[in-house]
Amino acid sequence: MVNLCFMKATADGIAALLYPDVEAVVHDLSSGRIAHMANGFSKRKVGDESLITDLPELDKGQDVIGPYEKTSANNRTLRSISIAARADDGTIAALLCLNFDVTALAQVQKLLNGFAVGVQSQARPAPLFKADWREQLHGIVEAICSEYSVRQSDFGRAEIMLVLAQARTDGLLDVRGFVDYFGEYFSISRATVYNYLKAAPSL
Repeated sequence: MVNLCFMKATADGIAALLYPDVEAVVHDLSSGRIAHMANGFSKRKVGDESLITDLPELDKGQDVIGPYEKTSANNRTLRSISIAARADDGTIAALLCLNFDVTALAQVQKLLNGFAVGVQSQARPAPLFKADWREQLHGIVEAICSEYSVRQSDFGRAEIMLVLAQARTDGLLDVRGFVDYFGEYFSISRATVYNYLKAAPSL
């Protein structure tokens, strides 16, 4: 008998260990639906149809398929592996699918390859960088992502307030159009930006 509770706990453990880059999904093949998700970053949810109809590798007796690459619904590059759990009679009762988001790693690899064979980059002219306030905002966001190990897409009120506080320190709030751009960047209203700004700590 397959212990789905153990598979769910395994999914939770792997996703926690490799957070935020691994999504773990448990498919219950007896119901044909997703039984559990840990750190789900795809657009699927528990109870959705698994849509697993043909797995010739499993029919050949393989219990591990992959790693293989695929693209998620939000155009992220995933390196995935599927692990079968078989019942006593040998039939596959459930699958544990692990999806590792390698988008950032692929970008780093591409960058390193460019450094190895390309023309060496020159320092970016400071006056141009200073004038590019959008680029400055992106730099603040990237720094906070790195410091707090969180994706920009997962930013909440606390992270947005940190960005605002740093932007204020850097003088970006004096730039015409910055507040409107900031609101569009984080998909929040202009009024919300000002409410966050009032509560944002000074750096």
